[in-house]
Amino acid sequence: MYDHRELAKLMDLFHFEEYSPGMVFWHPHGLRMFRVIEDFMRRVYEVYGFEEVRSPVMLSRVLWEKSGHWEKFRDNIFVVGSLDKDAAKEDADLNQVSADYALKPMSCPAHIAIYKAHLRSYRDLPIRLMEFGMVHRYEPSGTLSGCMRLRQFVQDDAHIFCQEADIHNEIRNFLRMVSQVYQAFGYDNFHLKIALRPEKRLGSDEQWDKAEALLIDSCNALGYGYELSSGEGAFYGPKIEVSLEDRLGRAWQCGTIQIDFNLPEIFDLSFASSSGDFERPVILHQAVLGSIERWIGILLENQGGALPLWLAPVQVAVASISEKSIDWAEIVAHRLRAIGVRVELHKSDRTISNKIRELSARKVPFIAVVGEREAANSSVNLRRFGIPVQEDIPLVQLEKELADSHIKLV
Repeated sequence: MYDHRELAKLMDLFHFEEYSPGMVFWHPHGLRMFRVIEDFMRRVYEVYGFEEVRSPVMLSRVLWEKSGHWEKFRDNIFVVGSLDKDAAKEDADLNQVSADYALKPMSCPAHIAIYKAHLRSYRDLPIRLMEFGMVHRYEPSGTLSGCMRLRQFVQDDAHIFCQEADIHNEIRNFLRMVSQVYQAFGYDNFHLKIALRPEKRLGSDEQWDKAEALLIDSCNALGYGYELSSGEGAFYGPKIEVSLEDRLGRAWQCGTIQIDFNLPEIFDLSFASSSGDFERPVILHQAVLGSIERWIGILLENQGGALPLWLAPVQVAVASISEKSIDWAEIVAHRLRAIGVRVELHKSDRTISNKIRELSARKVPFIAVVGEREAANSSVNLRRFGIPVQEDIPLVQLEKELADSHIKLV
């Protein structure tokens, strides 16, 4: 079994430090991969009608108290205090600073604030907001495990403000997104769990009866199998949890969509109905990947580090055989970068066998070796990861192949 931390070290993606536990130090290659995933998900969300927003990483304690998160998750929230410097003595005990703010553990209240910034009409709904939200959760030190459990991470945090009649269609879109995205990353199998009301929760039993029935009815109507899980819903509403299965047979819960009748009432959300009256929207809390850092950790272990071409941080490594072929190597690298390929150029005086050995260990999908013969023929000697046969290929042919390799949205 591959450990994503060892693979990250081998591939020079990221590392961890003891003075910042549960937080990732991204290296250039790793951040490039992170951004590729973000860009892909951004396009997916745009296709499904979401608009990207960005909210502060720190919000007032008052907001978290109002939403119920302070009471429910106080032990897992990083608090930020303030001190009246004019009144404080030089030796003031900073431990007595009041906890006025919190680093957000999720983006729900912030997106609610964005919704409330305007008067909304039924014609505007559904309003779909998403954010690559950086969140912080104070996980116990003994539970931290590489990317799988962190204190700081980014998640595809989305919220849909809609009418009750829209819920079935939004759940259908969510499950379509899950299927499309998971398959693009090489996961063919996933299963659903409907998490029902917990013992401590907001709202009335009637609201929970309605929300749970909507989830069950939607899954039945769409033909998805599921299992029921008592007591595991969020404190504000039931949810569908999506677990994928990796090549090692392990299940990972990643995606979720949650029905929430309670926070719209707590925050007095409204929209103007067709009759001119004001009604409450429903909030659907949604994430497809969940934590992007965790998603990367799962992906590395699933693939053993051998990432598909569209996702690899370095898609093509151009390696010159000698000083005489450096000019052609630079031309190859420039032309591939011009069509959007992520290229790394190796023109040092190391032997070509050493270059190939290092690049193969890093699992670079394509290694384009260039020498005097390739320069004379406007070609490259191409090595594809996992395929022992080399091929001489004209550069124009490689450019066409790579131009056609971008992941397609269906």
